[in-house]
Amino acid sequence: MATAANVYWDTYLKSKVSSKVRKSIRIDTLKKVLCLPVSHFDDHHSGELLTRMTNDNQAIGKACSDTMLSLIRNPILALSSFIYLLTINWKLAIICALVGPMTLLVGGGFGKVLRHNSQLLQHRVGGLTSVLQEILGSSQIFKPFGLEKKLLQTFTQNSDDVSKFEIRGGKIQASLSAAANAVGLLSFIVTFIVGAYFTASGSMTVGGLIAFIQLMNHLTWPFTGLASSWGELQQALGAADRIFKTMDERTEFTDIPTHKVNHEFTNMKVDGLSFGYTSSRSILNNVSFHVEAGQKIALVGPSGGGKTTIFKILLGLYEPSGGDIQINENNIRDMKLQELRGYFSFVPQENVMYSGTIRENIACGRLDASEEEIVAAAGDANALGFILELPEGFDTHMGEGGIRLSGGQKQRISIARALLRNAPVLLLDEATAALDNESERLVQKALERLMAGRTTIIIAHKLSTVQQADQIIVIQNGRVAEKGRHDELLQSEGLYHTLYKGIYSESHLKKGKPLYETFPL
Repeated sequence: MATAANVYWDTYLKSKVSSKVRKSIRIDTLKKVLCLPVSHFDDHHSGELLTRMTNDNQAIGKACSDTMLSLIRNPILALSSFIYLLTINWKLAIICALVGPMTLLVGGGFGKVLRHNSQLLQHRVGGLTSVLQEILGSSQIFKPFGLEKKLLQTFTQNSDDVSKFEIRGGKIQASLSAAANAVGLLSFIVTFIVGAYFTASGSMTVGGLIAFIQLMNHLTWPFTGLASSWGELQQALGAADRIFKTMDERTEFTDIPTHKVNHEFTNMKVDGLSFGYTSSRSILNNVSFHVEAGQKIALVGPSGGGKTTIFKILLGLYEPSGGDIQINENNIRDMKLQELRGYFSFVPQENVMYSGTIRENIACGRLDASEEEIVAAAGDANALGFILELPEGFDTHMGEGGIRLSGGQKQRISIARALLRNAPVLLLDEATAALDNESERLVQKALERLMAGRTTIIIAHKLSTVQQADQIIVIQNGRVAEKGRHDELLQSEGLYHTLYKGIYSESHLKKGKPLYETFPL
C-alpha cells in the first residue's frame, strides 16, 4: 500500500507541477503577444507564435517535472551509492566514479546538438502549423478552385521537412543513450577486471566482489540516465529559447492597459506625415490635412497610394517616420497609445469576428455595455432584424471568423460594435466594398446613423459616395495630389476629375442617375 501511495503522489504531483508551469507560461506569453506592435505580426506568421505557445510550452512543462526530478534524483542516488561502495573497496569505487565525468562529457557534447536541432524542428513545426491554418481557413477558396491536391502537396512537403528533423533528433538522442550506456558498460568491464585482480591477489573476497558488482549498478545507472535526461533538458531549453525570444521583443505597453473612450474632440492636424514600412520603401511623403469636429473627410485615390496606412498611423499601429499629428493641439507622440486610440471608432473593410456569440462580438465595442445598449446598437446598425430571425438570436454562435454570417451581416455587426464604442472620430475603410446592392443599401443606412454627429474620415473608391464630404483629399503615390470639395475638384480638372469621370461613366450610371442620388451619404 505504501508503494502504491508513493506512485500515486509521485505521478500526481509531477503532473500538477507540469500543468501549473505550462499554464503560467501560456498566460505570460499571450500577455506579451497582446502587447506586441503590429509590425511584429507583419514579420511573424501566427502559426509560429501558436507553436511557441503549444509545442514549446509542452516541452518546457515536461522538463519541469520528469526531467528536472531525474536531474536531481540521479546525482543524489549516485552519490549515496558511491559512499556505500567506498566502504567495500575504495579503489574500485573511484574507478566506478569515473563514469560520472565521462557521461557528463558525452551528454554535454550531444546536448548542444540536440538543443540546436530542437530549435530548428520547432521552427519547421511553426511553418507546418501556419500552412495548416491557412488551409483550414480557406475552404471557400480551395474547393471552388480545386486546390486540394496542390494544398496537400504543400502540406506534405512541410510535413516531410518536420519529419526529417524529428528523425534527426531521434538519431541524436539514440546516439547519446548508446554512448552513455557504452561508458557504463566500459566502467563495468574495467571494474570487473580490476576486482578480479584484487580477488586473485587476496586483497578482496569473492563475496565482496559480487556485492560490489551488484551495487555498482546503483552508481552507473543514475549517470547513464542522467545523460538521457540532460538531452531532454537541452531540447526543452531550445523550446525555452524560442519563447524567451518572444518575451524579449519590444512591446507597445509594459502591461495590458485599460482603454477608455475620449469624448472631447475639437480638431486634428496632420502635418508633413511621412512613413515607410522599410527604410528603402516610402509609403507616405509629406501628407498634410486638417480636420475639424463634425466634418466628413474623404480619402480617395488609386489603390496602393497610402490611404489605409494613414488610418494605421492614426490608430497608433505604426509610428510615423516624419511629420506630426496633433489632436486637440496635443502631439500624439506625447500620448499614451490607449489615450490616442480612445479617440477613434474603426470599421475596416475586412471585418474581424471572434468565435463566440453575436452579443459578445458587438460588446467588443464596449465591454461594460448593458443588454439594452447592445440591442440598441444592433438596431441602429440595421442588424436587429436578421439577428432576431436566428434561432438563438443574440446567443447565436458565429463560428470561426463569423463564417455563419454573410458579408453584409458581418459588416453590420462591425458597425454595431463601432456604435457601441461611441468614440468622437469614426474611421471607415471601404465599409461597403464587396457587398451586393441590397447589403450595401442596409449598410449605408447604418453608416448614416453611425456618422451622425461624429467626425468621420472615409476611405472610398466609390467616389459617388463621398460627394457630400466637407473635404476630399486625393492621395496618389503617398502624396496629397489635391484636396477640396467635390465641385471644386471637378472644376480643377485634376486627378479627381479623371477618376470621377472614368468611374462614373463605367459603372455608376443607374437609370440616368449617379449612385449617390439613390443611396445618399
